[in-house]
Amino acid sequence: MPARGAMRDRGRARLRRLFGAPARASRVARLGHWLGMRAILIAPEQVGLREGLRAAVAVGVMMGLATGLGQPLMAWSAFAAFWTCLVDPGGPRRPRLRAMVMFGIMGTMLAGLMSCVAGMGLVVAFPVLAAVTFLCGLSRGHGAAATQVGVLAAIVGVVAVCYPMSPSGALGLAGLFALGAGWALAICTLAWPVDPYAPARRATAALLREEAGMAHDLLDRADTGRDAAGRTRIGAYRRAIRARIERTRGMVGTIGAEEGGSPVRRALSAGIEAGDRIFVALIAMEHDLAASHGAARPADRRVLRRMVAAIARTRQQVLRVDPDHARMRRLAASLRRQARMTQGVATQALGVCGDALWDLAAAWEQAAGAGPISTQTEAGLPDASGPRGALWRRIVLPHAARHAARLSVAVVVAYGLTILLGLPYAYWATMAVVVVMQPQAATTGPRMVERMLGSVAGGIVAAVLGVALPMPATVLLIFPLAAATIALRSVNYTLFVLFLTPLFVLVTDLGSPGHGWGVALARAGDNVLGSVVGLLGCFVLWPERTAANFSTRLAEAVAANMRYLALVADPAVSDIARIDTARRDAGVASTAAEIARQRLRLEGLRRSARLDRAADLLLALRQVAGVASVAWLERMSGQTPDGPPDGRRAAAYAAVGAAMAARLRGEGAGGPPVDSGDLSPDIAHLVRAVDAYAAHG
Repeated sequence: MPARGAMRDRGRARLRRLFGAPARASRVARLGHWLGMRAILIAPEQVGLREGLRAAVAVGVMMGLATGLGQPLMAWSAFAAFWTCLVDPGGPRRPRLRAMVMFGIMGTMLAGLMSCVAGMGLVVAFPVLAAVTFLCGLSRGHGAAATQVGVLAAIVGVVAVCYPMSPSGALGLAGLFALGAGWALAICTLAWPVDPYAPARRATAALLREEAGMAHDLLDRADTGRDAAGRTRIGAYRRAIRARIERTRGMVGTIGAEEGGSPVRRALSAGIEAGDRIFVALIAMEHDLAASHGAARPADRRVLRRMVAAIARTRQQVLRVDPDHARMRRLAASLRRQARMTQGVATQALGVCGDALWDLAAAWEQAAGAGPISTQTEAGLPDASGPRGALWRRIVLPHAARHAARLSVAVVVAYGLTILLGLPYAYWATMAVVVVMQPQAATTGPRMVERMLGSVAGGIVAAVLGVALPMPATVLLIFPLAAATIALRSVNYTLFVLFLTPLFVLVTDLGSPGHGWGVALARAGDNVLGSVVGLLGCFVLWPERTAANFSTRLAEAVAANMRYLALVADPAVSDIARIDTARRDAGVASTAAEIARQRLRLEGLRRSARLDRAADLLLALRQVAGVASVAWLERMSGQTPDGPPDGRRAAAYAAVGAAMAARLRGEGAGGPPVDSGDLSPDIAHLVRAVDAYAAHG
């Protein structure tokens, strides 16, 4: 026994080296996972060093010219350069140029217009500010890149209105903005070329890293059964993996056909599909291990070790521009051979992994040869081009107009408050409103907290720099601050604002000198004011009446999972794409409900007992998802699930799911439409959890 334990420890040590989990190498990844368990999004793999260097050069050169020429107003050129770098969406050259050129034109026009109308007095400035903000807010209906252009254009407008000038002065300000935007455009397109698809590759690799971590955690806890700590960690992994699958799917879906994007999109979407299928295998393994009550079989441990190693090797290939499909085929064939040597859920899970990697290798080989597009490989991805002629229909959609109207009113209110209170840095408050306000209040609240934390911390940093360093030294700090701000923009919003605040303080100090604790903290206070106005605007100004509350999210999750289980259990359903869609919907709904519960706990609501009952319900729902995954593996391996072949069991699952969803919505008070004794233990547990939540909710 000691020798066997030593061999097991040596095997796990080799896995840790292969998985890339030594203490020093995995601290950032472990921190990201720990924050993800608390509903705090961080993506350390998305650090953009080259993008940061571009921004440092673009902003730093403009600031150097402004200082050397003694022209403080050239800080606007630095503003324009930074915002142009920020609006760069990455990816192929054509959409990047489209976004940056559009922003440069809009920013130049708005800088001159708002500065000119501000010089005409508040009577003119207020309505024009409201109209400009409303028009920029309508960009929410046109995708991520257009939204970024609209948000930054609105920021240009709310900052320029705080620089009142004569028409000739406003024209000069617009020229300075055009100079900075054009300079940044040249830097972003010519300097330090970046692989346009690297962020999507890193996101896919991060997805596989989370799956390897889940498999490794299952291996470590194979002998502990259903302990509370293990359930919490596995639940966090499942949320993180499902969220990464959907986020990466959306990222890859934005890759269009221009500049050879189709083969790359095909290869990356194949990686996501493989990760999705591996995730099903891991869920089935987790359910099987939990049902063993700490008595894992040696075959289960061997399968988990093999899965960790295979996922880690796949992750290494995903990061390459030219993945080795021949090596991936050999790995997949090895998994298939080993699957035939074991039994039970383990053999099915290993077989699914082998099939997934085999299909991935085939997709990579096809993409390398630029062959015909496979319909299965890109299933589930959004169309990057979008429907033609839909621009006006998206503009007049109620949700886009409602958000634009709320944003317009909130910006005007914040601007009026800064004037009424005599605050010297009004644009910080109005900028905070533009950035913080989101279409849904549920996302505005966390963004407000992140903005305030980053602003206060960044204000303190700026105050320390202003007191401790002379002006020439602080100007030199613009280079690293600009680099860090752009490099971290896709990692975490709080980190982004933490570096953004001192950067803007230093740049604006060139135009309106003022150092010290009081000035920096006053700017942080303006940020807090704008953040609060933005949050209140979401709740007071045309709040979303149809947004799902927490109980409705639970109902949607229960209904989606039971629908998935019913489809898997029905032998008459042979449409694999339909079952895959139901599986995705179930995972997305469960993840949304779990994240909503995490956020409610972070908000410190008084209904802690209700949230505890919701936790029991979500745990029971995860067990049902495990049952469905096991049944799905049986179907994929050619086995027939136990039970009547006439679909009566599937119909019973669908009826029970509909009844539980209605109970959670408050639309029904009765029990399940079938005898609880006819239900499996996991489904009966879910029924009891739903009844407990609904009875005391």
